[in-house]
Amino acid sequence: MLLILRNIIISTLLVTGVFLFIFYSETGQFADIPDYWPAYLIAVVLAIILGASMYRINKKLNKILPWNLNLTGRFAAELGTGLLLIAILAWLYLHFYAEKFLMAGSETSFWQDNWDVAVKFGIFSLVLLFVYILINFTIFSYNRYSVYQIETMRMERDQINLRFDALKSQLSPHFLFNALNTISSLIYQDQKLAEKFIRQLAISFQHILKSENKRLVSLQEELAITNSFFFMQKIKYGDCIEMDIRIDEELKKTFIPPLALQMLVENALKHNLICEGRVLRISVADENQKFIVVSNNMIQKSELLKIGNNLVDRPRNGESHKIGLENIRKRYNYLTDKNIDVKVDDHFTVKLPVITRTYGS
Repeated sequence: MLLILRNIIISTLLVTGVFLFIFYSETGQFADIPDYWPAYLIAVVLAIILGASMYRINKKLNKILPWNLNLTGRFAAELGTGLLLIAILAWLYLHFYAEKFLMAGSETSFWQDNWDVAVKFGIFSLVLLFVYILINFTIFSYNRYSVYQIETMRMERDQINLRFDALKSQLSPHFLFNALNTISSLIYQDQKLAEKFIRQLAISFQHILKSENKRLVSLQEELAITNSFFFMQKIKYGDCIEMDIRIDEELKKTFIPPLALQMLVENALKHNLICEGRVLRISVADENQKFIVVSNNMIQKSELLKIGNNLVDRPRNGESHKIGLENIRKRYNYLTDKNIDVKVDDHFTVKLPVITRTYGS
């Protein structure tokens, strides 16, 4: 209803202005509209029809030919449809009103007596159509900019939440409890090893604090924190776990979301059975300078599932990895146009695309 009312008001004001100006330019005096009310009323009605038609046509064009996809094509489409509508409505005005009523009994044609008026009307129509298209483009651009700003803020908020979730997982009470418990045990068994453990723990927390507000960190930094994390786990599990890192030195200058590698190594430790006669082997390597590949052999861990009054074993599957992987996947999607690749067979393999620039971080 508001759009209809706005169209009526704008169309009426425009027609009134054009009507008065053309009349004044032809006669040297302002028109007394009540004396010319039939011509004025018909012009207003036709202008309202034109405005409503242009509005509906542009709604269709916004779907099939939006400004952001083809600026020149959209401008030409609006200009062409606008001129066609004006020509049709002008012909209706001339054929059904002007020639029959204004020129009734006249020995000359409408064009002979009103050529100057027609030219002025054509120029005004073209100028107003250009202004209309410009306003329409400005509104579209402003709306797109507003949507872009809102989307940017939403993505920034989501990135902060994802980084917070990743950091929170490394500062969980469970992790701290295990670390302190390990330190407590080592102090009595091997003070030098306890000192190394504390240093690695300090490096881990230092990295977490440094990367708190970063979208990306260098791969070299991430490998350092991953090594520190694995060193602490190696003390706990001993020869039951191994990690092999083979990354080209040049590739270490590229970038990666903070804690991405550590989360994948932690997933491997969390979701596999360790120290049951098999060694959990984790590898971190590059593939054709395009991917960082993190892979581990799968030693399925069972969990107890209660069915009725009985407890039965249910093997875990890849579903349990989804939380950490989803965090990494979303961060890659927000920061780049690349996706991570996950493959599950006898090994659990995740391919992280190499990021060569910081994307504004």
